[in-house]
Amino acid sequence: MTERLTLARRIDEDMAKRRLQRLGATACEPAWVSLWATALGLPKGTPGAWLLCAKEMRRALLLVGTELPTQVEEPSSALNIDSGLPPTPEALNRLWLWERMGTPRHWRIQVLDSAPMPTWLPCWLGYARGRQHRLLVISGLSGEPLPMLKPIVLRGLQQAYRNGPESERKSSRANERREKAV
Repeated sequence: MTERLTLARRIDEDMAKRRLQRLGATACEPAWVSLWATALGLPKGTPGAWLLCAKEMRRALLLVGTELPTQVEEPSSALNIDSGLPPTPEALNRLWLWERMGTPRHWRIQVLDSAPMPTWLPCWLGYARGRQHRLLVISGLSGEPLPMLKPIVLRGLQQAYRNGPESERKSSRANERREKAV
Protein backbone atom coordinates (compact mmCIF):
# COMPACT_ATOMS: atom_id res chain seq x y z
CA MET A 1 0.00 0.00 0.00
CA THR A 2 1.25 3.49 -0.74
CA GLU A 3 2.22 5.88 2.02
CA ARG A 4 -0.53 8.18 3.22
CA LEU A 5 -0.11 11.84 2.26
CA THR A 6 -0.60 14.30 5.15
CA LEU A 7 -2.09 17.72 4.38
CA ALA A 8 -0.68 20.64 6.39
CA ARG A 9 -2.88 22.16 9.10
CA ARG A 10 -3.28 25.90 8.37
CA ILE A 11 -5.83 26.76 11.07
CA ASP A 12 -4.29 26.84 14.55
CA GLU A 13 -6.13 26.13 17.79
CA ASP A 14 -6.99 29.77 18.57
CA MET A 15 -8.51 30.37 15.13
CA ALA A 16 -10.41 27.08 15.34
CA LYS A 17 -11.78 27.96 18.79
CA ARG A 18 -13.03 31.35 17.57
CA ARG A 19 -14.64 29.79 14.49
CA LEU A 20 -16.26 26.98 16.50
CA GLN A 21 -17.53 29.42 19.15
CA ARG A 22 -19.35 31.36 16.41
CA LEU A 23 -20.94 28.06 15.39
CA GLY A 24 -22.02 27.34 18.98
CA ALA A 25 -19.34 24.91 20.21
CA THR A 26 -18.13 24.96 23.80
CA ALA A 27 -15.14 22.61 23.41
CA CYS A 28 -12.86 21.50 20.60
CA GLU A 29 -10.08 19.09 19.68
CA PRO A 30 -7.88 18.43 16.64
CA ALA A 31 -8.47 15.35 14.51
CA TRP A 32 -7.23 13.79 11.29
CA VAL A 33 -9.63 12.13 8.84
CA SER A 34 -8.31 9.75 6.21
CA LEU A 35 -9.76 10.41 2.77
CA TRP A 36 -8.81 9.56 -0.79
CA ALA A 37 -7.45 12.29 -3.09
CA THR A 38 -8.24 11.96 -6.79
CA ALA A 39 -6.64 14.19 -9.40
CA LEU A 40 -8.87 16.34 -11.61
CA GLY A 41 -7.84 18.12 -14.78
CA LEU A 42 -8.12 18.39 -18.51
CA PRO A 43 -7.64 15.10 -20.40
CA LYS A 44 -3.93 14.21 -20.70
CA GLY A 45 -3.05 17.27 -18.61
CA THR A 46 -1.64 17.97 -15.18
CA PRO A 47 -3.95 18.02 -12.16
CA GLY A 48 -5.68 21.35 -11.66
CA ALA A 49 -7.76 20.33 -8.65
CA TRP A 50 -8.23 17.46 -6.23
CA LEU A 51 -11.37 15.65 -5.13
CA LEU A 52 -11.18 14.38 -1.52
CA CYS A 53 -13.70 11.65 -0.83
CA ALA A 54 -14.42 8.21 0.61
CA LYS A 55 -16.63 5.37 -0.53
CA GLU A 56 -19.59 6.26 1.72
CA MET A 57 -19.58 10.04 1.18
CA ARG A 58 -22.51 11.73 -0.55
CA ARG A 59 -20.57 14.95 -1.29
CA ALA A 60 -16.85 15.27 -1.88
CA LEU A 61 -14.44 18.06 -0.97
CA LEU A 62 -12.94 20.03 -3.84
CA LEU A 63 -9.42 21.48 -3.43
CA VAL A 64 -8.53 23.76 -6.31
CA GLY A 65 -4.82 23.99 -7.09
CA THR A 66 -2.13 21.93 -8.74
CA GLU A 67 -0.34 21.07 -5.50
CA LEU A 68 -1.76 19.59 -2.33
CA PRO A 69 -0.56 21.51 0.78
CA THR A 70 1.44 18.67 2.34
CA GLN A 71 3.64 18.35 5.39
CA VAL A 72 6.46 15.91 6.08
CA GLU A 73 5.50 14.62 9.51
CA GLU A 74 2.71 12.20 10.35
CA PRO A 75 -0.59 13.32 11.92
CA SER A 76 0.16 14.53 15.44
CA SER A 77 -3.26 14.12 17.03
CA ALA A 78 -4.28 11.06 19.02
CA LEU A 79 -7.60 11.11 17.17
CA ASN A 80 -7.08 9.61 13.71
CA ILE A 81 -10.31 8.62 11.96
CA ASP A 82 -10.23 6.12 9.10
CA SER A 83 -12.84 6.58 6.38
CA GLY A 84 -12.43 3.11 4.94
CA LEU A 85 -12.12 1.98 1.35
CA PRO A 86 -11.44 4.20 -1.66
CA PRO A 87 -14.39 5.16 -3.84
CA THR A 88 -15.13 3.11 -6.93
CA PRO A 89 -14.68 4.74 -10.36
CA GLU A 90 -18.47 5.01 -10.66
CA ALA A 91 -18.70 6.70 -7.27
CA LEU A 92 -15.91 9.11 -8.25
CA ASN A 93 -17.75 10.09 -11.42
CA ARG A 94 -20.99 10.59 -9.46
CA LEU A 95 -19.26 12.71 -6.79
CA TRP A 96 -17.51 14.79 -9.45
CA LEU A 97 -20.81 15.28 -11.31
CA TRP A 98 -22.37 16.78 -8.15
CA GLU A 99 -19.38 19.09 -7.66
CA ARG A 100 -19.54 20.22 -11.30
CA MET A 101 -23.24 20.98 -10.92
CA GLY A 102 -22.37 23.27 -8.00
CA THR A 103 -19.49 24.98 -9.83
CA PRO A 104 -20.29 25.20 -13.56
CA ARG A 105 -16.97 26.84 -14.45
CA HIS A 106 -15.26 23.48 -13.78
CA TRP A 107 -17.43 21.61 -16.30
CA ARG A 108 -14.59 20.73 -18.72
CA ILE A 109 -12.39 19.26 -15.98
CA GLN A 110 -12.51 15.46 -15.68
CA VAL A 111 -11.39 12.79 -13.23
CA LEU A 112 -7.88 11.78 -14.35
CA ASP A 113 -7.00 8.11 -14.76
CA SER A 114 -4.69 7.98 -11.73
CA ALA A 115 -5.53 5.86 -8.70
CA PRO A 116 -6.84 7.68 -5.60
CA MET A 117 -4.10 8.56 -3.07
CA PRO A 118 -4.69 7.95 0.65
CA THR A 119 -4.60 11.33 2.41
CA TRP A 120 -4.88 12.65 5.98
CA LEU A 121 -7.10 15.75 6.13
CA PRO A 122 -6.65 17.97 9.23
CA CYS A 123 -9.91 18.88 10.95
CA TRP A 124 -11.14 20.47 14.13
CA LEU A 125 -14.03 18.86 16.03
CA GLY A 126 -16.31 21.11 18.06
CA TYR A 127 -18.77 19.94 20.68
CA ALA A 128 -21.89 21.85 21.69
CA ARG A 129 -24.03 20.93 24.66
CA GLY A 130 -27.76 21.26 24.85
CA ARG A 131 -30.60 18.80 25.07
CA GLN A 132 -28.39 16.60 22.93
CA HIS A 133 -24.68 16.89 22.23
CA ARG A 134 -23.88 18.35 18.83
CA LEU A 135 -20.77 17.66 16.76
CA LEU A 136 -19.27 20.28 14.44
CA VAL A 137 -16.48 19.50 11.96
CA ILE A 138 -14.41 22.28 10.38
CA SER A 139 -11.49 22.07 7.98
CA GLY A 140 -7.96 22.44 9.31
CA LEU A 141 -7.04 23.94 5.93
CA SER A 142 -9.59 26.75 5.61
CA GLY A 143 -11.83 26.73 8.71
CA GLU A 144 -14.94 26.02 6.62
CA PRO A 145 -17.64 23.74 8.09
CA LEU A 146 -17.54 20.21 6.65
CA PRO A 147 -20.96 18.65 7.32
CA MET A 148 -20.26 15.91 4.78
CA LEU A 149 -17.58 14.47 7.10
CA LYS A 150 -19.85 14.24 10.14
CA PRO A 151 -21.03 10.62 9.48
CA ILE A 152 -17.41 9.47 9.03
CA VAL A 153 -16.30 11.26 12.21
CA LEU A 154 -19.21 9.87 14.24
CA ARG A 155 -18.45 6.35 13.01
CA GLY A 156 -14.76 6.84 13.85
CA LEU A 157 -15.54 8.10 17.36
CA GLN A 158 -17.89 5.17 17.92
CA GLN A 159 -15.24 2.73 16.71
CA ALA A 160 -12.60 4.29 18.98
CA TYR A 161 -14.98 3.98 21.93
CA ARG A 162 -15.65 0.29 21.20
CA ASN A 163 -12.00 -0.72 20.77
CA GLY A 164 -11.53 -1.34 24.48
CA PRO A 165 -8.55 -0.77 26.81
CA GLU A 166 -6.19 0.72 24.24
CA SER A 167 -8.80 3.21 23.12
CA GLU A 168 -9.68 3.98 26.75
CA ARG A 169 -6.20 5.38 27.23
CA LYS A 170 -6.54 7.44 24.05
CA SER A 171 -10.12 8.47 24.75
CA SER A 172 -9.28 9.59 28.30
CA ARG A 173 -6.75 12.01 26.80
CA ALA A 174 -9.37 13.03 24.24
CA ASN A 175 -11.93 13.56 27.00
CA GLU A 176 -9.47 15.78 28.86
CA ARG A 177 -9.01 17.86 25.71
CA ARG A 178 -12.78 17.98 25.11
CA GLU A 179 -13.40 19.23 28.62
CA LYS A 180 -11.22 22.27 27.97
CA ALA A 181 -13.62 25.12 27.45
CA VAL A 182 -13.38 26.83 24.10
